[in-house]
Amino acid sequence: MVLQDGSVYRGYAFGADNETVGEVVFTTANVGYPESLTDPSYRGQILVFTSPLIGNYGTSPDQWESDAIQVSGAVIFDLTTPSHYTSIMSLDEWFRREGVPGIYRVDTRALTVKLREVGVMMGAMANDVNRAMKLLRDAPRYDDIDFTRLVSPSAPIYYGDDDKPCIGIIDCGVKMSIVRNLLSRGFRVVRYPCHMWRNALNDCDGILLSNGPGNPNLLTYLSDVVTDVIRDRKPTLGICLGHQVIALGIGARIYKMRYGHRAINKPVLDLIRNKVYITTHNHGYAVDPQSIRGSGFKVWAIQPDDNTVEGLIHERLPILTTQFHPESKPGPLDANWVFDEFARMVLNHGR
Repeated sequence: MVLQDGSVYRGYAFGADNETVGEVVFTTANVGYPESLTDPSYRGQILVFTSPLIGNYGTSPDQWESDAIQVSGAVIFDLTTPSHYTSIMSLDEWFRREGVPGIYRVDTRALTVKLREVGVMMGAMANDVNRAMKLLRDAPRYDDIDFTRLVSPSAPIYYGDDDKPCIGIIDCGVKMSIVRNLLSRGFRVVRYPCHMWRNALNDCDGILLSNGPGNPNLLTYLSDVVTDVIRDRKPTLGICLGHQVIALGIGARIYKMRYGHRAINKPVLDLIRNKVYITTHNHGYAVDPQSIRGSGFKVWAIQPDDNTVEGLIHERLPILTTQFHPESKPGPLDANWVFDEFARMVLNHGR
């Protein structure tokens, strides 16, 4: 693997015999690699795992957040043999089946230090250094591609019974665990393609702006969603990319972080309840808190290590956002209450 600064990291290939290029990012999660690999928010990225043992419990579909591997490639240290009763295939077999390349026996500690010091950057994986350099020169930059159009469904997808209150997901790459959390609270759920967001507003009782990949500053076509949500006083929850889209819709500034937050043990400080939650993160962009002044929103949650904005709430309207992932189960269920609060907002709307 070659990074855009010319750094070379050698290892052994696994998975598909393909070349790949993407933005190289790292996660410090010790477990949950099937969930990470199938998270649509990783589309267009090569994922580096800092945990040295990957593949030890194989994979099975009930661990997936979508119906396919979403990463462009994976970098790990030790490719292990699965030993778990739910596993249906090894990591190598899974990657081969999905056509995704991987590389192992890479010094992932050195690579992670590089990405922390320099920042995330483009990288390419190939059998030859010169070939990888050419791939890098010819590839578009990650920040210039609207990946949501690659992971959003082509038509609405329906879940649940017709007689139940409806949550319309504006699907920029939603994780299936978000859908399951809504269904478990008694809602009917419809996943709408991003470009069909008006249908979601017109047909459903509440709106969820989902997580997803890529640069939120490219999603100007979704800015009217926020204008209409505020006008209609529609109960709304924004998660990760959805949080950033809502911030953009009120005129806030979104900036790119040096290496982002990608982990399952990130603390979030609730400024309203004076509590700390242990949460899952996957974001490389963040909201400038100064830019929301006068918008009617306030910051309700921050990441205490670097003061990144992790949640916004409207001061009068039923609109709530989280930069972190409340649907994830990193061990504790600290943030699961967010869905209870959203359900309350929807069910009480208009009473």
